[in-house]
Amino acid sequence: MTRRLPGLLLLAGAAVLASFLASHALPGDPVMLMVDGRAADPEMIRRLRENAGLDQPLAVQFLSYTLGLLRGDLGQSLRYGGVPVTALLGEALPVTLGLMAGASALALPLGLALGLAAADVRRAWPGTALTIGSVLALSVPPLALATWLMLAGSGTAPWAVAALALPAAAMIARLTRTQLMEVLERDFIRTARAKGLGRAALLLRHALPNALVPLAAAVGSVAGTILTTTAAVESVFALPGIGRLTVQAVLARDHTVAGAAVLVFVLLQVAISLTAELLIGLADPRLRDAAEAP
Repeated sequence: MTRRLPGLLLLAGAAVLASFLASHALPGDPVMLMVDGRAADPEMIRRLRENAGLDQPLAVQFLSYTLGLLRGDLGQSLRYGGVPVTALLGEALPVTLGLMAGASALALPLGLALGLAAADVRRAWPGTALTIGSVLALSVPPLALATWLMLAGSGTAPWAVAALALPAAAMIARLTRTQLMEVLERDFIRTARAKGLGRAALLLRHALPNALVPLAAAVGSVAGTILTTTAAVESVFALPGIGRLTVQAVLARDHTVAGAAVLVFVLLQVAISLTAELLIGLADPRLRDAAEAP
């Protein structure tokens, strides 16, 4: 972990810069949003701009933004009349994390089970049906899938979890099937089969452990897919999470909230990547030792 510290610090700096640029990339004048677009005294507009530091050069604004982050100050919302951004994120983050946890808890066992079944019956029609089903699940746009499930389930939260979990489960199923089919062609599997080992034992005791490393590497991509899909799902189901907050902030040109939400998304993605690396190290200590070697 010590060897990765410079890289992590560089990544954190890039995340802060990305959130700052994202907040300034939105069109429109933040001061006009403060006065709700109404005609205001030029002197009042000047004072508002000065108080918000918007009259400073961009580099000075970035330095002030970074120092504010170090103090835990993400600024105030322009849309909600000066409500601290940290308060808005504090209310929204548990919703998004709950959705992600529920979707992961559903997608992982479902995807593994479908992948095992598809690898076991790969030459039979159920294997083909599972493959076609996973392709269809990955092909449907997240917004369309969320809308269909919302209409089918009357907009309840479990259906929002399903909208996040189904594409992830399909991705895990395809990866599991591909890795297992490759392992099943190896010599030690043929030897175990020649000794009379059953199909279930071959898959669970010999093939699956050898397929875990690439699957652990894919966990980061799957979790990242769930994270990036939350904006569409939360907006369709009207759930007050970070994704919906981001969409509303962008539409309302709420620069401070939009930038902070982008920062949260980037940091969550970094946390997911680190977790995936830890899982890879647990699945195969040789890879962890190679990464830590000088």
